[in-house]
Amino acid sequence: MNKKMIIAPSVLNANNLALGEDIKKAIDSGIDRFHIDVMDGHFVPNLSYGPQLVEDLKHAFPKVEIEVHLMSDRLETLIPLFVSAGADLLEFHFEAGPQEQIGGWIDFLTKKNVKAGLVLNPQTPIVRIEPFLAQLDQVLLMTVNPGFGGQSFITASSARIAAMREMEARCAQEIDLEVDGGINAETAKVARQAGANVFVAGSFIFNHDDIRHQIKKLNQVIES
Repeated sequence: MNKKMIIAPSVLNANNLALGEDIKKAIDSGIDRFHIDVMDGHFVPNLSYGPQLVEDLKHAFPKVEIEVHLMSDRLETLIPLFVSAGADLLEFHFEAGPQEQIGGWIDFLTKKNVKAGLVLNPQTPIVRIEPFLAQLDQVLLMTVNPGFGGQSFITASSARIAAMREMEARCAQEIDLEVDGGINAETAKVARQAGANVFVAGSFIFNHDDIRHQIKKLNQVIES
């Protein structure tokens, strides 16, 4: 697989009182994509950011790619809001609404020139995503149960990543395959070997004094 390896730091674990500083440190370390976890307190038992953060980030750092991970079942309200705010890539959960509406939302994003992604929870069989694969830019496989940062990587995730790549090959598609949850130097290596090429890391990067060192350490693993 010759896909570009990408680290997408999750700002959920950054210092909210110094968010711009933390993001600037990551950018200076070579990061050009950030992951925004949007939690609604209903689909998942936590609350986080709204579209204003995306708008502010795009204004302050216009060259940076912003991917929005929408953990909500209010797709009809929130997808247009985050598109308008400037999301470059928006990924929503397969489990968040009626399956018959998924294709329509992917089409909506494509027409708005926003990259489209689907997210699968750890318990959802990956075969469920096959009918939509040709429409997608990215698939996110959750490697923890969504809703909170700082969880441990689910070991069965590596088999799901490999199976996802096998399905992609059968369908003659090329997508970015992202993993999110418990990503550190050890689990990133496991995910990389299984076939992932986009890595969401929050605690590993931002819960340390030296952000640059943590990013360099993760890069060494995924590029090897």
